[in-house]
Amino acid sequence: MNENLVGQFLIAMPGLQDPRFQKTVILICEYSKTAVMGLILNKQIYNLTLGKILSHEKKENAKNNCFNEAIFSGGPVHTKQGFILHTNEKRYQTTEKILHNVSITTSMEILDDIGINKGPLFKKIFLGCSVWGYDQFNREILENSWLTIDGNKQAIFKNSSNQSLVWESCMSKLGIKTANLVSFYGKA
Repeated sequence: MNENLVGQFLIAMPGLQDPRFQKTVILICEYSKTAVMGLILNKQIYNLTLGKILSHEKKENAKNNCFNEAIFSGGPVHTKQGFILHTNEKRYQTTEKILHNVSITTSMEILDDIGINKGPLFKKIFLGCSVWGYDQFNREILENSWLTIDGNKQAIFKNSSNQSLVWESCMSKLGIKTANLVSFYGKA
């Protein structure tokens, strides 16, 4: 694959065997000839909130209305590292543009701003990410483990806690009825 897939959604096919990625939708945030990195958009960590993270980081000036902000698992790699997807009202030192209206930031400064209600209007907070070697990623695409579609702001910031609904919505955008899919692939 020669195209740049940054900003694309990866949608897991039903035959994907790895339980960490079943029925997931992943936003590709980095794509190079050596590695591919993305964040799982629809895998909430139910026993963790922004309030717990801010308390752990001893952010006493945090406002209570941000404490229930959901945290998502971006994937099984670097699980202690935070990643924030957000709209582009403000840039930070580590901000990288993903789509024309969505960026990713990894600095504590953005968490400080979110904690005092001065952060971006739309944001989604992740711990961990998903990483593939370039060849592994391309092999999985060729094996039909994943479908790709253009990413969009609305789907990224939709805070549905129902993982299957987010996945089914993306499949539907491709015109695919999930009930008609088979969980194996072959060659004719």
